[in-house]
Order: sequence, then C-alpha cells, then structure tokens
Amino acid sequence: MDVLDLNRSALDLNLKLMADLEESHLDLPTPCAGWTVYELLRHQVEGTLAFAAAVRGTAPEPAAGEDMVDAYRVAADTATEAFGADGVLEREAEFPGYGIRSGKTLVAGHFVDTLVHVWDLCRAIGVDSTLDTELATAAFRMARHYPMTPDVRGPGAAFALPVDVPEDAPITDRLVGLLGRSPTWSA
Repeated sequence: MDVLDLNRSALDLNLKLMADLEESHLDLPTPCAGWTVYELLRHQVEGTLAFAAAVRGTAPEPAAGEDMVDAYRVAADTATEAFGADGVLEREAEFPGYGIRSGKTLVAGHFVDTLVHVWDLCRAIGVDSTLDTELATAAFRMARHYPMTPDVRGPGAAFALPVDVPEDAPITDRLVGLLGRSPTWSA
C-alpha cells in the first residue's frame, strides 16, 4: 500500500469507529493524558485540517460545527483531496512546529497519528484495539525514525516518550509503546 492508501485506510477506520459512538462515550477518558473522547475527536479534526492546510500552503480551515463526527468526515475528505493533489508528495511544505518537510513525510506523519488515535479511541470505548497488521507494521516502521527530541517526544510534545514493550509483542503493542502509550491502558 502506498502512503496515500495507508492514510485513507486509517481515516476510514476512525470514521467507522466514530459512526458507532454514543453520547455517553464523549466524556470517557482516553490514553491521551487529560483528553476525553470528545477532546480526542476535536484534536483529530483540527490536526487533520492542519495537515491538509500545510500541504496546500494555506491557513487551516476551522472545524465545521460542534458535531465532531461530522466535522471529522469533512476533515478526512479535505485531507484526502489535499494529499492526493498533483505533486503534493514530492513538494516541500511547512508544518507548524516541525519545519519544512516533504509532502510524503507529512502524509506519513498524519497516517501514524491517525492510526494511533484509532487505538486510543478503541481503548477509550472498550472495543478490540488490535490494529490491522499491515497498517500497524507500516506505521511502526515510519515512527521508528521519529527523533527523540523535546519537540517530538515528551511532555507537551506530539508523542510521549516510548514505553518499554517486549520485541516479540504483537505489532499493535509495539507501535503504541513506541509512541508513548501503555499497551495495557484502560480507563
């Protein structure tokens, strides 16, 4: 699968999960420290729109309304369109806080972020959080290259510091551990 297909697959997994959300889920805690399900959804909408804006070289669009499921659907389509535009993967773009990166790197970063948030949402609402092996393996390979710098990992950064996970653990556990989540997290 290429990076565009990987990203769209992760977006679709999130959309499928979100379609089954109930009002009572929105106040549940998530593995993202201090965030409820609603706040995680808002982050995903805003982040997806920010990635789309970065590759377009524009300011991020505001989230559409207060219904985060509908807003995410719009954001997912916006990002898919922006990422698939001619030349985007080869062109460089600036993402706030991370400097100038290739479009392909930005799409890959969005994919990893989206997929790990699929896991976060699954854990928060108590459904099976085992990720698709192909998607998790691709995300793990990409995330292994993330630097151990304060702007990328640690308090206030995009990802927490890695959590120790055995090398023979399932790929889902190794991915979330690499990105600072305990594979055994529960509310």
